[in-house]
Amino acid sequence: MECKLREWKLEDAPSLAEILNNRHVLDKLRDGLPYPYNEEDAREYIAMILSADNARNFSFAIIADDRVVGNIGAFRGENIHFRTAEMGYYIGEPYWGQVIITELCRGREGADCFFGYEPPSFPQEKRLRLPA
Repeated sequence: MECKLREWKLEDAPSLAEILNNRHVLDKLRDGLPYPYNEEDAREYIAMILSADNARNFSFAIIADDRVVGNIGAFRGENIHFRTAEMGYYIGEPYWGQVIITELCRGREGADCFFGYEPPSFPQEKRLRLPA
């Protein structure tokens, strides 16, 4: 499976809506996303990300075999937390257990790829971290 990251495009809205209009996916994410999640919600999110300050927030579409299958992003903290960032990702339910995140990081170890939390229900996804 070929996996890569790319910038979001407005035409990705139907795929994003399909991924996030799923209770099983939303239950694993932070609160605040609407349910049901529709194409208008997806267009608003993508437009917000495309206009965001890349020094503070960024988000990329996760692509597997030329299909949008998820999202990965990082969001810098503010005020006394300005030296921190929250990083997260999600994958659409049909793609769970296919080691997509591991595949994304293959060949990048020690460079720019690290993830701290992997859901325990997916032991085949490896915990990847930068070396100390």
